[in-house]
Amino acid sequence: MAFWTYRWNTLSSHLVIVEGPSDKGFIEGIAEKIAVKCKVRLMRGNRPEKAARIAKSHFRGAGKAIILKDLHRATRDVTSLINRFKNVIIQLKNEGIELQLIIVKRSIESWVLAGLCVKNSEEISDPEEKLKELMQKKGRCYIKSVETLRKLAKEIDIKKAIEKSESFKKFIKALST
Repeated sequence: MAFWTYRWNTLSSHLVIVEGPSDKGFIEGIAEKIAVKCKVRLMRGNRPEKAARIAKSHFRGAGKAIILKDLHRATRDVTSLINRFKNVIIQLKNEGIELQLIIVKRSIESWVLAGLCVKNSEEISDPEEKLKELMQKKGRCYIKSVETLRKLAKEIDIKKAIEKSESFKKFIKALST
């Protein structure tokens, strides 16, 4: 175990905390595409306290920690949820752990759509459904999974995604610095 911890600490520079498995696949695909080493961990839902525990347990060896929070499944009281995340970030900063919260408008599928040159991808009310439609038009099937989103991450045009999605731009900037 100590060897793997040491090995990870010498190779890693970022920790990214995401909500679900398909988000994890997408972020791993993007990191590979832009040649950035990162460790991606699942938060599973809207639980800032869980994100804090993950950051504390995995922060050793990470140069930067990023929490990606999408809003498509958030409760009606989004402001309260965001404030809870901000409070956790402040608490961890006091403990010497630097975290950055990036709000993904709608969902990770919005970023995929931006990278496939879909206009106003962050304003589409159901980006997952729009992605399914787009894939069907291309003769492909979209089934939300780790592997599908990892593959899509490698296919998208990152420059176009940055131009069309402000939250993706923030993420790439955070991941690249």
